[in-house]
Formats: sequence, C-alpha cells, structure tokens
Amino acid sequence: MDDYRQGATLADKATVITGAAGGLGAATARRFAREGARLVLGDIDRDRGAALAAELGCVFMPCDVTKEGDIAALVDKSVAEHGALDCMINNAGQLGALGGIADISLESWDRTIAILLTSVFLGTKHAARVMNNGGCILNTTSVAGRVALGPHAYTAAKHGVVGLTLSAASELAGQGIRVNAVAPGNVPTRMTELAYGDAAAMEASAKARNPLGTIVTADEVAGTFAWLAGPDGHNVTGQVITIDSGLTDLRLDASYYRKKAEYFGADGVA
Repeated sequence: MDDYRQGATLADKATVITGAAGGLGAATARRFAREGARLVLGDIDRDRGAALAAELGCVFMPCDVTKEGDIAALVDKSVAEHGALDCMINNAGQLGALGGIADISLESWDRTIAILLTSVFLGTKHAARVMNNGGCILNTTSVAGRVALGPHAYTAAKHGVVGLTLSAASELAGQGIRVNAVAPGNVPTRMTELAYGDAAAMEASAKARNPLGTIVTADEVAGTFAWLAGPDGHNVTGQVITIDSGLTDLRLDASYYRKKAEYFGADGVA
C-alpha cells in the first residue's frame, strides 16, 4: 500500500526553504517541522536564520538566492544531511524596485528580478538535479502574479514565477516531480508592514480592501504549502493556489505607483 493510502504526513520529508528567517518562510518552517519534515533553511539574514534553526532543531545555511552556488549548496546540504531532497520551497523575496515606470533604474529592476524570479529558476534547476524519483517544488508567487497588485518589477517577477511554475511542471512531470505555486494576498509580515507603517495599519487596510473582510495569515499560507507537499496533494501539479480573501477582484490606480519610496520602507527590503 502506498504512502497516500496509509495517510502519511510530512514525516521525514527532506525539505529546503529559502527566505526562511522570517515571514512566510519562518511560518512554513515551523509548520513543516511540526509535521516531521527534515529541514535545511536558507536566508541572507544569518542571525534570525540561525536562531530559527536552533529553535526547530534543524540545519541553517546563509544563502543569497541570487547566487547559484548558494542555492546549489543548500540542495546539496539536504542530500548530504538527509540523503535526499523531497521538497524545495522557493520563497525568498522583497518588494524591490519602486516608483513610476519612468523612474525605475535598470540596476534596481535587475536586482528585483534576480531575487524574485531568477532565484526560483535556480531553486527549481538544482532541485530537479537531485530529485531522481519524484519530489515536490513549491514557489511563492503573489496576487501580484495574477493581476496588477504591486510595484512594477515585483508584479513582473511574480507573473514570471507563475509562468515558470507552469512550464517546469510540464517538463518535470515525466520525472514524477510536482511543481506548484501559492499566491498569497496581503499577509502581515515585516515586508508587507513596511508598506503601511505598522502591523495595525496594514491589517486595517487589508480588512477594508479584501472582499471577505478577513486577514490572510502566514500560518494559512504555510498550511497550503504543507497540503501541497503532503499526501493529499500527490496528484496536484502545475497549479497556482491563491489565498487572498478575494483581493484579486480589485485593481490599483496610478497613485499607488507614484508614492514616495519612503512609503514602502528601505527599498522594499524585508
């Protein structure tokens, strides 16, 4: 009888999570740890990443997701520590380049695309390299990957994550590798709070804008990742699961893009 019929969870699933030190990444790490996954966490924030790994009793490695060597090392660490890579979660992100389309520098555009999109390519590439007999690749996109609900570079990159998820799912299905993405709406994290000043203001704004009048939590997103990685998601691939309290029914107007950079914090960095 296979694992699905036995009702297996995430027990012993070797999992790599990028952008794991805070926000969605940390919530996902905690959820996967509770369900028995064996984790390798990567983040550019060494202090918070190491602290979370100590809390969860797992492995942390400093990782700049724009560097292929760092991504490859995370994947290889999972194989060395756990004998496999069963699940790769490409989650690292930031708001990135801000401003009107005529004001964005090429340098800030390229940096944003590298962090939000190229990193997903690298994570997918190296996960596929070692997933010889099945596996699961999960990507964090955004409602901004479905409609225009974010800064220009962020929106373009997140749309790219959706496209890459679909094309990779098509190619890798023959190897038994499933590729899916999750598109959260406004989730209270350090990154999204930067756009509103503080958590209370962010939550008030989200409740006012979201058609359901509710707040999407990081734990809900983590639960969706866990479902996709687990036995109940074993036939799901090439999908983008949107968790947004109905936010994608809305659109932004020109005033959003013309806000001063200070509105978003320091270059939109979490």
